[in-house]
Amino acid sequence: MHAVAQLVSLLINVLMLAILIRAILSWFMQVGRDPITRLLVDVTEPLLAPIRQLMSRIIPGMFIDFSPFVAILVLQFLASMVGRAY
Repeated sequence: MHAVAQLVSLLINVLMLAILIRAILSWFMQVGRDPITRLLVDVTEPLLAPIRQLMSRIIPGMFIDFSPFVAILVLQFLASMVGRAY
């Protein structure tokens, strides 16, 4: 079971890194036009879209997208739960 926990932890860390890279790249270029950034969007959007929708309901008219920040916080919480479980 320890190997499963390490795999889950690794996947969470890779997802956090992908979200961070996507957020930083979005400051400099339009993400999703070339194959590499399209991969980032394909990997991260299933997590970011629901958070973005929820945040738009809670705080309407928000002009800064905080969904990457919230997603990373949620993923860090999950990683700590996985670490505590094993």
